[in-house]
Amino acid sequence: MSRQGAWGRVASNLWKYVRGDFSKKNYVAEDGSGNRFYEISNSRQNVSRGFDPPSSGAQQEPDLEWQAWLRGTRRNVDVMYWNLYFDRFPPSDREIAINRMKQQAQLAQDSNTEKRAPQVQSEGKGAGDHKPQKFPKYKDLEVTPGYQEKK
Repeated sequence: MSRQGAWGRVASNLWKYVRGDFSKKNYVAEDGSGNRFYEISNSRQNVSRGFDPPSSGAQQEPDLEWQAWLRGTRRNVDVMYWNLYFDRFPPSDREIAINRMKQQAQLAQDSNTEKRAPQVQSEGKGAGDHKPQKFPKYKDLEVTPGYQEKK
């Protein structure tokens, strides 16, 4: 089976234009910040996904779950087959809320760990020096092989 040539593709696209058979955005969902997510249907490739930011207000990037859905790398937590099932369904509000709760719990645990961790302070030579240091010279080692300094 061979691919279409350049002129065949031009003719195919022209025929699609005449018939009005274009790729259309099927809107799937909208997140809390107003981003509208869609899948492009009627394309030759695999599913193409994207999002339209809100027309008014501050534009924010989508949540991590939505970004993973856009890339097609989102794992479905509810239904896992062989631990490698990548989901084609968009994330639910419940899943996003659970992930936010996990994130908040992890941040609280991190702050507690930082409070319990010992504070180490150093003083003396080299404690706060961040300047480049010269390579050390030792009296018992040669600087240049075979060369003996005059004493």
